[in-house]
This record gives sequence, structure tokens and C-alpha cells, in this order.
Amino acid sequence: MKEKQRKHEAINSIALIPSNVTLEVLSNGTTHLRPCVIIRTPQKVYLFNCPEGTTRFLPSLRLKSLNVCDIFATRGTWDHIGGISSVLLSKEQGAQLTRLHGPVDIKHFLECIRPFTDSDFVLAKYPAPVEERPLDIGSYKDAALTVHYLPLSGLRGAAVNEASRMDLNRPVKPIQGVDIAYLIELNSPPRRVDPTKLIELRIPNGPLIGRLKNGESVTLEDGRLIKPDDILFSEIAEEQPNALIVECVDFEAVESIKNNSLLQKFIDGTEKMNFVVHFTANEILNSNEYTAWMTSFGPQCMHIVLNGSGPILPHIESIYRNHALLNHLSPNLFPPLLGSQFDGVIGQDDECEKREGNIIYAHPLQRFALRGSLNAEDPITIMVKSSDIESKVNQSETTKKAVDDFKNECNCTECSNDMPRISFLGTSSAVPSKYRNVSGYLLQLSESSSVMVDCGEGSYGQLRVLFGVERCLEILLSLKAIFITHAHQDHMNGLYTMILRRHEAFLAKGESCLRCTQFPSPDLLGRISDVPAVGIGVEYRPLVLVCNFNVLNPLRTYSRCFCDLEPLINVVNISNRSPVFRTRGDGRNHLRRGDDSRLSGIMDIVKLMPRSLFEKVEWGLTDILAVQVHHTRMANGFVFINSDGRKIVFSGDTKPCDLLVEHGMNADLLIHEATFEDDHERDAAFKKHSTMKQAVDVGVRMHAKHIILSHFSARYPKVPALPDYLDSAGNVSVAVDNLSVRFGDLALLPKTLNVFRELYQEELFEIKLRMEQRTLRKQAEEEQKQSGNSGTMGVDGTRSQTRKRKAADDADT
Repeated sequence: MKEKQRKHEAINSIALIPSNVTLEVLSNGTTHLRPCVIIRTPQKVYLFNCPEGTTRFLPSLRLKSLNVCDIFATRGTWDHIGGISSVLLSKEQGAQLTRLHGPVDIKHFLECIRPFTDSDFVLAKYPAPVEERPLDIGSYKDAALTVHYLPLSGLRGAAVNEASRMDLNRPVKPIQGVDIAYLIELNSPPRRVDPTKLIELRIPNGPLIGRLKNGESVTLEDGRLIKPDDILFSEIAEEQPNALIVECVDFEAVESIKNNSLLQKFIDGTEKMNFVVHFTANEILNSNEYTAWMTSFGPQCMHIVLNGSGPILPHIESIYRNHALLNHLSPNLFPPLLGSQFDGVIGQDDECEKREGNIIYAHPLQRFALRGSLNAEDPITIMVKSSDIESKVNQSETTKKAVDDFKNECNCTECSNDMPRISFLGTSSAVPSKYRNVSGYLLQLSESSSVMVDCGEGSYGQLRVLFGVERCLEILLSLKAIFITHAHQDHMNGLYTMILRRHEAFLAKGESCLRCTQFPSPDLLGRISDVPAVGIGVEYRPLVLVCNFNVLNPLRTYSRCFCDLEPLINVVNISNRSPVFRTRGDGRNHLRRGDDSRLSGIMDIVKLMPRSLFEKVEWGLTDILAVQVHHTRMANGFVFINSDGRKIVFSGDTKPCDLLVEHGMNADLLIHEATFEDDHERDAAFKKHSTMKQAVDVGVRMHAKHIILSHFSARYPKVPALPDYLDSAGNVSVAVDNLSVRFGDLALLPKTLNVFRELYQEELFEIKLRMEQRTLRKQAEEEQKQSGNSGTMGVDGTRSQTRKRKAADDADT
């Protein structure tokens, strides 16, 4: 306890009052990520709203999850808290306490979903302690700043009215009744020491100067009393120390924030408000009441609007640079992304193009100085230039020839039918990387019917960026069902957003005012609760969710604590498996939950589908099978047969599985996980995944016509190893994010292997180098064992060698 108190005092010491503080935009809400901002000091980062996908985007501001110690949520919805679990899980062991500010029950929900973490690269528990701070304490204070909690009253009640709960043609309302605005006031910085005064007063170097800086008076050896004012500059650092972060979803919230007593000193001019960050949607933002309130802060106040209506620009350079290169190869296979029309450089301190007086529609990464100079750190830039593509393609004659040959192949391939089409929204294993999001696949069966297999965190953002705003709404309307292979967070944490956005798409259909670039929000049509339900869209049809009960438990907890999603879905529960029994020595049967030596079989999903929602012709599917595979309990692969008789197989996460081979026999397309390189077979077996060679062998045994490998370890962010046997097979390819392929173009995909080897030479060289290093380590260990040295080491030595080898393997990650 004393150690904890000592650390707390050290962190909040006056010596740590920062000389530089910036307000920075992590996302303006126009592409992948919902709006959120940070306040950065040299010691800490404070995150305001943590939407789904935050962990993947933090590095764009040169940050890691480890840097975030305080998370402030303005509302209790998934758009505001959906990324917290990933932020916590990606911290390192022994990290500082993380404080959660805002809506209650966030920690309760996090504990509910924590066990469903894929432990390939993270532990199934949070590495750092988490504290949920109650609203009734009123504020949070440390050495840098004070944050006041400003509760906003609104129309949302503490309980869900049963009648409105069943009205699926109205917007979904959060269950919790209080949203929160945050008033940030920087603590006054220490004045700087004037060295000339030190010389004049003959004050010796040493701890006395530190005590004077901390506000103490000291007595010198000659008896003179020196006060802090005697040696400090009279002026303080240039600063704009006050900021407000607010999101009003209705006019009662506007009235509440207008009348808040803590803001009156800024409205009457006693103090100056410097920045107001508005997450408020345009429906409220542009109203007379809200505009008048904004004006009341005076002309010096800068209003930063982050509600999805700002400039549509790349948020992560790596995603757009890499995809622009792939789009150059084939616009059909790699369609242009939302925001890819940008060609140039975005600087963190660039003037915003979209500005109306003191109102700024900020661009991603833009920063504002609360204290000190922006020049204290080099600005972050995003550079996406078409000229870079040409230089990459023309880096050598062999590269240019490989690219030209592939483009010619694409031009010669004719595809008469756009459907079915498979789009890869996420191809990474366990955790997202710069280039790959976690698992998500969209299978479009016709213009009016599509399904998803898995829906990892950030899947909706990927869908929106891949297809654009208009087409994304159409796809959501066509989305019939989501099939979840198993209950790991990287396969299911995108569900909540997808359910809400799909519901909004039904409400928004036919409303031209919603056909804009603004990022939809859960209450887009529900800013005023008495909007009539008649005529605001089409009749809502619940989304069919095919999953096991481990997926349902977190969803139900979220529905009870934050926002009730259960009426929006119709669940097909595929948990009903026959238990696997083993016989003890005493002859009695007992249940072995983790035993994969016997599988309980398959399940005909068509027979379980709700008759009111499923119709074979409308869906374009005649058969759907869930096949239990070797991963977690109740993990499944899925086999789909469409109206044309094409068989499409998704393996999910699994070791090689005979049952999947049997029921996927003669598949037209197999999408199989290939998490590990071939020399990681032991790791793959332990973690119940497949190596690349094992995945290809499954496809060969299945007689699959086309094989696409996916779900790659984070060891391979751009491209996995591409061994020669992939070419020998002739029908194998590797998936990348934002690949969207028609069935008629599947034969083109294996031809990308040669192009990838040319374009990603550096990455493949690094993979090969790490593999050779592992081989040398294993050879050295074998030689040591043969020489008998290992026999003299004893238990401790053996364990030490094992730890060293495991650390080396982990370093490869």
C-alpha cells in the first residue's frame, strides 16, 4: 500500500506539471473509426471516447495502448466504449492503472467478455489493473489537469419501456439515462527559473533550486532567506488551458449543458474557454439553440467539430499506401477505398480546409496546443502519393514485368456475373496490425442477399471504407445473417456495431438527408424521441445471428447494461452439441470439455432457421452446415451451398480437421486459416491452429477447386511466407484486407503470388531470415543434447534453455 501511495504521489508531483500539452484528433469519424480525441502530455495520454478499432489506430499518433491511462466516455454505447477491451488487453504486464471515466458498468461488461480472448498473443486477463471511477466524485485530478464530469440529462430512461422495446421501426435508445461532457482545466505550470537571478543571489547548484521550483522557501548557509519569487520568471508559459468535450444527442442535453454552473464563468467572460470539441451530430449542431450556445463562449473560442462531417482523408498511411499499390494491379480485385482520392501530404499542423470562422471541421491527426509550442515535437504526417506507386512498380525490370503480366491477365479475363462475391474485411489472427484487421468475411450471394462469416472488431469500418457510404448502406440492407465461428473477441467484437448500423440502414432507407458522407450514429433518426415511426423507412427484418451461447452471453450483458440489441436479432443457437465422455479407471463416465479427440458432428442450419426470415430462393442458399472443428469448445466451420450449386467452405480457426474435409468435399472455394509458418507446427498444434502447409493439404484432400489462405499471424503484417509449393498447387492464394473477388475471377488470385514476391521482397526477406535463425537455434540445441551437455544441466538448466528458446521465438512475433 505504501508503494502504491508513493507511486501515486510521484506521478502527481508538481515537478510533473507538463510544459507542453496538446489536443490531438485520433479520428474525425469519416472513415474506419468513430470520432475520438486525445490530450497528450510528455507523461500521459488521456483518451476521450474509445470506439471499436482504437488499438489499431493509436500508432498513427505514435502511441501504444500502454500510453493510455485514462479513458473518458461521453456515452454508454458501443460507439464510445467498444475499443476499451482491446486497449486493455494489448497493454504489457505491470502497466500502470487504467481509469475508466463516464458511464457505469463498463468494467462489469469487460469482465464478461475477458475470458473470450484468443490467447495466441495476449493473455486471457487484463495485464494491468482497471478502476471504474464513479460519477458522483465529480472530477478527476492529477499533476497535469483537472477534468470535471458534467452529467447531461436527456430523454433516455434508466429502464427500457417494453412497448418501445418491441418497436423495431424506431431508433435504439441507450438504457443508461446520463451522458457526460468533460471540462478540462490545465493545472497552473511552475514558473521557470531565471539563471541570472541565481547568479546574482549566489545560490549554489543542487537540491535547493529544486525546492525553490516546488514553491518552498529555503535558507542559505549565510543565513539569507530565499523565496521562490526571488529566482523565478514573473511570466508563465503561453497557454490555452481550458477545453470542453461534449456530445448532445437531444435538446434536453443542450439545455442541461447551457445551464451547467461550472460553465457560467466562461459564458459571462470571467474566464476564457479556449477549445470546445463537438461530437454532436449535425441535426443538433446546426440548430439555433446549439449555435447560440456555441456563440456564448466568445470569438476567441475555437470549436472543433468531430461528428463524421469533416474531410474524408486517410487515417492510417500504411493502409492506403499498400492498397493503392494493389489497386494499381487490379481495380476489380482491390477496389478504391473511401478517401483514396487523396493524393498528397497531410500534416498534423496543416490548416484545415473546412473552416467557418472559429468553427473547424478537423482532419485526422490534427493537433492544437493547450500549452507550449507545437514545435516541441515533430509533426506527424500522412503521405499518400501516386508517384510512390510508380517508383515501387518500376523498382526493377522483373518487378515491372510481373506487374504488367498480371495486369494483362486481368484484362484478358472476362467475368459475366458479379455474384457471388467474397470480400475480406479482416485477415489477421488474434490482434489487428497496420495492414490487416481481425477476422471478417462478407459473402454476397446476390444484389439483395449477403451474409457475413465472423465479425471482428472494426469490421463495419472496413466494410464502409471498402464499399463507400452509399454502397455500404445497400449491403447492410441485404445482410441476412452473421455466422460466428467461435467466441473469441477477434471474431465477434464487431457484432454490436454491425447490428446497430444495419438497423439504422433500414430506418434511413429513402431518406435523402442520410445519403451523405456523415458517419451514421446509433441515434441518427432519434434525436427527438417522438419522431413518428410510420414512413421513416422500411419494415425492419431482424438479423439472423448463428452462433453459440458464449457469443450470446456478452451480447446479453451489453443489452442489459447499455443498449438493448436483442430485439434486433433472431438467434440460431448452435451450442447443442453432444458432450464428449471419457471413462475413468473406476468405470464411471466424466465430461472432458477440452478433449478434441472426438467431435460431436455437424448441424444442419437450414432446419434451424426461423421460417419467417429464411427463404432459400430469397437468400440464394440451399444448404448451410455447421461443422465442429478443432479449436475452442463449440468452434465451427461453415459450409454454404448457393442456388447455383456452388459450395463455399469457411474453416474458422482450427487444426486440420477430417470432419471439415468430409463435409467440404469438392468445394468450389475453401477459405482456410493459415496462422503459422510451416516450421511453427508445434505452436500451431498447441494453440489449435494450422500451418500454411497443413491448410493447403486440407484443401487438396477436400478436392477444393480454389483455396484462399487467411487469418495470418501478426508476424506477417503485409504478406506471409510464400513457399514454392503454393505455385505448384496452382489453385492457392493468400488473402489481404480489402480483397473483393467475384467467383469468375478466382483463377486470377494464384497469379498474385509472383507479383507479391516482387512487391514485398523486403518483407519476405525478413521472414526468411527469422526462419533461418530459428533453424540455427534448433540445430544448436540438438547438437548440445547429443554432446551430453544438456544431461549435466539438470532441471533448472533445461528450463532455462526452454525459456531462452521461447523468448527468441516470441521475439520473432
